[in-house]
Amino acid sequence: MIYAERKVIVKNDTASVDMPIVLFRGDKNLEIIFTIVDSKFRFESTKGNVIDKTKASYGQLAVALPDGTDLFTEVSECQDGAVILTITGEMIDEIHEVGLYSFHIRLYNDDQSSRVTLPPVMNGIEIREPLVIEESE
Repeated sequence: MIYAERKVIVKNDTASVDMPIVLFRGDKNLEIIFTIVDSKFRFESTKGNVIDKTKASYGQLAVALPDGTDLFTEVSECQDGAVILTITGEMIDEIHEVGLYSFHIRLYNDDQSSRVTLPPVMNGIEIREPLVIEESE
């Protein structure tokens, strides 16, 4: 798996990424590992030390696509205090999926009974058209 790490910086009521995420239409099976910095929310864990008690146990991304549709990743267990988004081939393989994506990160406690949504990262992911495109097989 190919991956990239990004920090999501939360200050007051805004969030941003430390470096833009730029991908090209047709890219696939990539993981974006988001570590959250300066969030004022804290979580309590009741089941072992899965993640440090100052981190959430589960995360989800709510993504606004350029064509106006929404995408919600599955709620998945955080790994080493990070939320992971997997970019599949189906997510960015069509021309209408080229453009700027904004997203929220949602954090959950260990039994998913509590949820907090962080401020949106506006235009945090950019999908571009590649210079050349292979014919599908």
